[in-house]
Amino acid sequence: MFRFTDLLRRRRAPVPGPVGTRLGTDDGFRAVVDARASIHPSGTSHRVEWWIGGEDRWYAPAVEAAVRQDRPGPAPVLVTRMRVAGGDVVATTWATLASGSSGAAVVVELLNETPVPVAVAVTVQAAPGGAIRRISVDGRRLLVDGGTALVVDREPGRYAIVDAAADLWETVTGGRAVIAAPEPVRCRIGAAAGALVVPLPHRSALRFAVPAGDLVDNPSAVFPSAERVTAGWVGHLADAATVDLPDQSLAATTHRNLVDLMLADPTPAGAVELCRWGLPRRAVECLLHSDGPPGDRLVAAAWLWMLGREPGWFTGTDGIQLEDLARSAGDAPTARWALARMSDLFAALGDARAAVDAGRLVEVGGPPELVATDPAATSLGHLADRLARTSVDGLDLLVDVPDSWLGGGIELHGLATPHGRLGFAIRWHGERPALLWELERHDDGPVVLRVPGLDTAFSTVEATGEVLLAAPAGRVPPPRPSSGPVPGSPPGASSGPPIAPPPEGGSFS
Repeated sequence: MFRFTDLLRRRRAPVPGPVGTRLGTDDGFRAVVDARASIHPSGTSHRVEWWIGGEDRWYAPAVEAAVRQDRPGPAPVLVTRMRVAGGDVVATTWATLASGSSGAAVVVELLNETPVPVAVAVTVQAAPGGAIRRISVDGRRLLVDGGTALVVDREPGRYAIVDAAADLWETVTGGRAVIAAPEPVRCRIGAAAGALVVPLPHRSALRFAVPAGDLVDNPSAVFPSAERVTAGWVGHLADAATVDLPDQSLAATTHRNLVDLMLADPTPAGAVELCRWGLPRRAVECLLHSDGPPGDRLVAAAWLWMLGREPGWFTGTDGIQLEDLARSAGDAPTARWALARMSDLFAALGDARAAVDAGRLVEVGGPPELVATDPAATSLGHLADRLARTSVDGLDLLVDVPDSWLGGGIELHGLATPHGRLGFAIRWHGERPALLWELERHDDGPVVLRVPGLDTAFSTVEATGEVLLAAPAGRVPPPRPSSGPVPGSPPGASSGPPIAPPPEGGSFS
């Protein structure tokens, strides 16, 4: 007999993934925390939330209006504040690796800033499109379908597990949670849910973990603090390019986007942006783990070579395997472009025949476009192109300068380009911008630098220098306090007393 339920099951549309901030660790563990502080571990069918029992009633971030979430810096560490009677309960959320062999987890530290005790219910429910068929309690742990879904740092005061998720709220808030650990609950349709209820005194904190594996240790004992995790991410960004712009919000998102890109699903376009913004080893790892079309991966490999000129990235078992990529990409125009760009790489690797063959390839059109599917890669790519765009014979700096940037300091350090690592700075003298630049060229060939967004008449082939540009035609910068590097100092030098600008048409040297 034909079963319509089977047909409906086959036609069911895929459920979109959670939207929010991605957290993760170097071992590949990932989770998403949404704007309401719900935690969605990747590769699982459940989500974790926390509810607060205040003096007057129960509060849940998913439905309360007074919920504010902030990401204080580039690190993937979130601070979520929820207003309850008498003050705020603050949740700091991060992902980290435990000491020893306990593995990775999302860690949440709940701080009760109110002057009275509250109750905390940490809940596990099925994620959209997911199912929980068996849920059980094991001391401080809540187990879902045999795996550890949640661990709190102290013995719960009460427990609630149900075979219908819709009943969990009423069970917890209606006082029906039990003191003794209940028996496991099963649900054939996958709607089981549960909560561990823990008392939290005033001005004190509670920590719980959403682990990647079978965590049995106390979360307060084995996981580093949010401050240590933040310091670790700052270390990851130590070699990254930096930018300072009149649009401070845009500048502030640069390192945040780099962190998000390191945690995103690896793509060829993402690998290129990581390399361009000064994280080449991360870029190589990203490309090695990406599963995009072979042609895109070959194009990305060519970009990594042009940006970094490091043959070691393409050797050994942990390097980019060019032969495999070239064979998979075939004879498409994009593959021909990429191979032609890597002829000097083949020479550096000692493959003279491949170098000659690649050098003979006829390129059709310009560089192939790698479509970025991740918002962080898209944002980084757009900003890099605004700061330095490859031209026929060199680099065009500041191609697009909005009026809001006029009169404001601009400073860039360590951006990788096909011609070398670039740094430059802009400081204004009245209506005229002063440019300081330094290009660490890959070779001794001439590279023409232009600044079409400020002075269309200026060009130079000098690798370093400083010059007072003409005032932008028809555009007057608004009055604002002097900012940016001191003329006569390299980009990045600390500011000091202002000095007189050079004479008309002159330079700072």
